[in-house]
Amino acid sequence: MSTFLRQRRWQRALSAGQLAERLGVHPTSVLRWERRERLPGPVHIRELARSLAVEPAAVVAFFDQVRSPAPETCNGVRGHGLRPLRRAAHVSARTIAETLGVHPAIVYNWEAGRARIPPAQVSGLARVLGLESTRLRALLAAAPATVAPRPPASELRRMRRRTGLSQEQVAHRIGTTRHSIGAWERGLPPPLAALRRLAGVYGAPVATVARAAGVSAPPLLGPQNWAPGDLGPILVVLRQWSGLTQADVAGHCGCSTAAVRGWERGRGVPRPVMRGRLEQLYNLSAGALLTAYPAR
Repeated sequence: MSTFLRQRRWQRALSAGQLAERLGVHPTSVLRWERRERLPGPVHIRELARSLAVEPAAVVAFFDQVRSPAPETCNGVRGHGLRPLRRAAHVSARTIAETLGVHPAIVYNWEAGRARIPPAQVSGLARVLGLESTRLRALLAAAPATVAPRPPASELRRMRRRTGLSQEQVAHRIGTTRHSIGAWERGLPPPLAALRRLAGVYGAPVATVARAAGVSAPPLLGPQNWAPGDLGPILVVLRQWSGLTQADVAGHCGCSTAAVRGWERGRGVPRPVMRGRLEQLYNLSAGALLTAYPAR
């Protein structure tokens, strides 16, 4: 069955998975919204409208066709607790909807607390769940009145969304899999090599991407932790966390890659001119690297 949302998605040449990536939801959610089996919240309605290039009012009108009319009174039974009861009875929301003669989205609304269960539906609902009406009412009344909120999107995911790229597109650009991108956005620390490539795609410093990914920067990244003799490891950390290669540093300083490699391995120290260029490259104050030179 083709619906307004599905037609707009096809017109935009988007798959359900691609649209889901933009919205930060599972593709199944997109398909259920298109069938109006579930209703999105205000944030996702705005994101749907923007992704499909339609007015938010058009998206709202699409879902309003299956929303429960606003009750004139507060009569009705709270639906919090219905979902675990339904799952314990191994009954789907669609089965309940078909038995009671309502749309599946209405059942989900009851479970989410967006609408109350009409008193006339309680007895039929109890039969579907294999409970007495009074028992069902008692269980629903005792259920917690709040639903655990969905965890907010990670900073790494928000950084990707600001670029307008999907997980698949980012994965293709840095040479990894979409599952790796998703795992990193859910909190799995990426390796430094991946952080450097992500920084290039997102146009941000490596340290910024690392913080977004929950990766702690090494102590030697901060000049306050430097001690005489630490110059080699410091230059390695500064270069890596700037997303640069030894050839990049050599090009900036006007020297050979072998010279940069030698500094990093402790086989010599940069001359004053080269030291100044390194400090400029890494946004350090003049003379900052002197504190890490070997003690004489």
